[in-house]
Amino acid sequence: MSIQVALWGSNIAGGFLRSAIEQDRDASYAYNLKLAQLADRLGYDAMLLPVRYIGGIGGGDSATGQLDPVTTAAALAASTERIRFISAVLPGFIPPVTLAKMGATIDHISSGRWHVNLVTGWFQEEQEMFGLPWIAHEERYARSEEYLEILKGLWQQETFSFEGRYYSIKEGRIRPFPYQRPYPAIFQGGNSQAARSMAGRLSDWYFMNGAPLDEIKEQIREVSGIASSHGRTVRFAVNAFVVARETEQEARAEYDRILELADRAAIRQFQERAKGAKGMWGNASSVSDFVANNEGFRTGLIGSYDQVARKIKELESAGVQMLLTAYRFPLQETVHFHDHVLPLIRDSRPASGLDASSTASIPTNR
Repeated sequence: MSIQVALWGSNIAGGFLRSAIEQDRDASYAYNLKLAQLADRLGYDAMLLPVRYIGGIGGGDSATGQLDPVTTAAALAASTERIRFISAVLPGFIPPVTLAKMGATIDHISSGRWHVNLVTGWFQEEQEMFGLPWIAHEERYARSEEYLEILKGLWQQETFSFEGRYYSIKEGRIRPFPYQRPYPAIFQGGNSQAARSMAGRLSDWYFMNGAPLDEIKEQIREVSGIASSHGRTVRFAVNAFVVARETEQEARAEYDRILELADRAAIRQFQERAKGAKGMWGNASSVSDFVANNEGFRTGLIGSYDQVARKIKELESAGVQMLLTAYRFPLQETVHFHDHVLPLIRDSRPASGLDASSTASIPTNR
């Protein structure tokens, strides 16, 4: 089995669940370094470092804040060997030439293990707080398309010029080029028509929110068709919050407890903030759809180790090439997922090397 497994970085405080249930909420650099080195040792393929300037990803606002995903990736890359880092970037906050230079630098620091996840941006309050003009959804995607064209041009061409509505480059040169050739792979999310069109034309990977198989297949079909019309191919990743336990009963009990303790105020706050998003969360309706970040429960990785493994195989058969995982207790559950789920979906996997004395059992409903 060739599906890649990535995990969310914890550079934004608050955890990944809008629930009062106990979970890791630490966003310190020390925690992220420990998590990255553990995932690197276990053989995880990538870590996505999300971007926020205010608020959290799963939980509500957190007083301990957010670490920048680009500079954090540079530091983590210098302290790891194999795992790749995907930095989420908001176009309004970092000019494309700045990211092109920073990204090329991190790609050399990591010997070719850095990538960008361009987040077009739906959080109006976050941008207006820092004086960034709020523009309509279609304009945001038009700006993002120009942004990607500039990144790819500066990373590939000896001299690059561009004249667009939002950016202008006159014989720009970036040296050194990125370590990866032709350039570091570009990830992109979204679910609107504009997002799908941009992915098909310009992106290398399309991130999908958590979703059932029929929705995943529909997105893959459409984006693949758009890419094909431009003589391209796109790869696909899907988000999933994992509750994999020894028995289905144990996993379902934990899932039920998460929902019982759902933070409805945080969910309402998120729904209000996300009104500017189109497509994403378009099919979300229940509390369960909003409790986990990016609709993580809708993918359905809840159950026994064997049930979760079977579901992952179904995702791969549908065309998913990367699984982006989140957990209540990442430092413990990445080990359990590695030891109990991955052997069921991969022919071989390096042993964790972690005995019972070096990692605690997964806390459940405390």
